[in-house]
Amino acid sequence: MKAFIYSIICSVFLNAIFAQTLLSDSAYLGQTPPGNIPQIFAPGVISLANRFETYPTFSPDGKEMFFSVVNAGWTTGKIFHTQELNGSWTVPEVADFSNNNYVNWESFISPDGNRQFFTSKNRPPSTSDDIWMIERISDTAWTTPVRLNSPVYSNSTDGSACVTNNGTIYFTSLRGGGYGGSIIYRAKFIDSAYSQVENLGNIIQTTSGEAEPFMAPDESYLIFISEYRAVGHGGYDLWICFRNIDSSWTVPVNMGPSINTANDEYGPRVTTDGRYLFFTRENRGITMDIYWVSSGIIDSLRSSVISVNQSNEQVVSEYKLFQNYPNPFNPNTSISFDIPKQSHAVLNIYDAAGREAATLVNDLLRAGSYSVNLNAGNLSSGVYFYKLEAGNFIQTRKMILVK
Repeated sequence: MKAFIYSIICSVFLNAIFAQTLLSDSAYLGQTPPGNIPQIFAPGVISLANRFETYPTFSPDGKEMFFSVVNAGWTTGKIFHTQELNGSWTVPEVADFSNNNYVNWESFISPDGNRQFFTSKNRPPSTSDDIWMIERISDTAWTTPVRLNSPVYSNSTDGSACVTNNGTIYFTSLRGGGYGGSIIYRAKFIDSAYSQVENLGNIIQTTSGEAEPFMAPDESYLIFISEYRAVGHGGYDLWICFRNIDSSWTVPVNMGPSINTANDEYGPRVTTDGRYLFFTRENRGITMDIYWVSSGIIDSLRSSVISVNQSNEQVVSEYKLFQNYPNPFNPNTSISFDIPKQSHAVLNIYDAAGREAATLVNDLLRAGSYSVNLNAGNLSSGVYFYKLEAGNFIQTRKMILVK
């Protein structure tokens, strides 16, 4: 009991100090920028003990922030707001448009800072999760929320919206018409209206289900979450793919152990200035905090994802499966292969007993040279085999994992 009373006194005292001094005069609440290792964002200010914070979004100048606070069961949700005014950051409070009895989360500020999208549950006239939008009136005010109409709206669950420089909206939907339960869709913004929605195709979409897209403002890369794709770290992980010169997508890869853990990682956001990646890490029902990390990890991943070699000087003439490099390895290695014509390709990993350990590729691929990264952090040391099946071609090679 004494410890409990003491903790309350300390909390009141610290809150009083915070209310009096507010925060320093700089972007991102004056926090020390992170390096290549994710750090909890603004502990004691945004990320509080015994509170679940998620889905941060910032204005382009980094001086206005919205984030969601939910309960352990995700049955309640409020969007909080803090802003730098007159050289100081305001104490985070529930945003006006979220100060109601509805469940609100997943806010996202457009790259120009003039619109904000969020998900609201059962907000009339909706009877499920839908995407709503507000527009900026001034530095401190927004319009009344309006629900996005069809074709973005559907009778199913829709949410997790983000938008690009040209106004294209990317979002998650359970409306069907794709490859898994949750599907990432997009709709272009043309002549002040959204075009017909389309899913992102079978390079990105799988039967595992993909959700919560963050599309770079220039649409050069996509980060999303999936719980069941191969070579994961447990729970929801962040995955990334990049746009090729011909506008196709590279095969998605896991963002690796510096980002993903045995817990859940989700809610990716990259700041408009391109400097920081924000995401949420949750130990289900126990802790949930907002993390941030240098966006340099995105650049470092560009060289390790699958890419199609479209150089006229290197025409692929036959199917080939190359020896992985490095080999032996711990825990990362690269597997390369050639596809001479469009084929459905499957690249599986097997242990020494012949049991399937992972599926790295299971997609329709065009002709080209490919290289895919394997992170075997969740596999045990030993001999493994990888097998490529494409068209009538089948080949198996051996590799050794040493930890």
